Amino acid sequence: MINNTNTDYADYTLGAGAGYLSYKGAKKLSANVIKPYAQAVMNNMRTFSEIPINRDALKKATYDGYVQSGLKAKKVYLHNVTPENIEQMEKLITKKSFIIGKNSKFFQILNKLKRNPNTRPLNPKEQEELAQKLTQYLKNKEYKKAWQEFKNACKGKPISTSGTPDKIIKSDKAHKLSTKLKIVGKGENAFYSPITKDIMINTDKLGGASFHEMGHALNATGSKAIKALAIGRHITRLFVPLILAVGLLKPKKKDGQEPNGIIDKATTFIKNNAGKLTFAALIPTLAEEGLASIRGGQIAKKVLDPKHLKQVNKHNFFAWTTYLAGALVTSGSVALAVKIRDAIAEKK
Repeated sequence: MINNTNTDYADYTLGAGAGYLSYKGAKKLSANVIKPYAQAVMNNMRTFSEIPINRDALKKATYDGYVQSGLKAKKVYLHNVTPENIEQMEKLITKKSFIIGKNSKFFQILNKLKRNPNTRPLNPKEQEELAQKLTQYLKNKEYKKAWQEFKNACKGKPISTSGTPDKIIKSDKAHKLSTKLKIVGKGENAFYSPITKDIMINTDKLGGASFHEMGHALNATGSKAIKALAIGRHITRLFVPLILAVGLLKPKKKDGQEPNGIIDKATTFIKNNAGKLTFAALIPTLAEEGLASIRGGQIAKKVLDPKHLKQVNKHNFFAWTTYLAGALVTSGSVALAVKIRDAIAEKK
């Protein structure tokens, strides 16, 4: 006698596994196409921006546009990042990250230890050892281990406030921004940090991208609705793995079988529309990126001649299409994964 339960479970597991692997495979295969395309778009913008006559026009327009946009009044700062000043920029952004994070639990513990009169500060060797361990833990997102290491090392010892904060501990966000700065210094990318309100760009190599980044800054410091969009894009992206999980783990309804209860109806709807819902989850990203280019274009229109303006808007449009391609690939990969899962797990 065949054990149908074991057979069904094996098909279910095999189907979910095959669906997930197909999702990863499709994403990787598509990335091999999208990544070179995105790189080509960036290279074209850099080539355009590095031509001396263009470089000088874009650099002047960048600073003129920055002042006219009102960003300076909103305490958004524009920095020209070069290989020569990258270490200075890293220290700046790390220090600002610490100032912003002064209410975090790390700083609460720090202040508590400093108030204890029966403790002593960490010596330089202890500081360096602690910094290395915590940097590695935070880099790997092992926050609980970082907490424990921090508390153990500082137990009964207030941390000395001398020196720069990054000599003691480096936050995860600051580490990520520091890593991105190395790419910016080479003129391979640019970014706006809503954490520190800084626009980081190499205006000598990638001046054409400055207006798009100013657009991001305007979005992040604009009306409540636009701020919500700028923040929401990072939240809605988190729905993608949840949609994929429901699609792969939820059994497919048989013909004529109706969902039973609110949860069953909801998960069935998600499964049946996994691809479409995935794309919907990425719409805020597409919208915010597009709006950044539009608002950046409005700044550029006031300070650039028609020839340079046309090129900047053209490059920003093609840059936006890389996000569109990514959204289409991700949603298509999710839909494919669910179909393959069902073909294996729900076979007759």
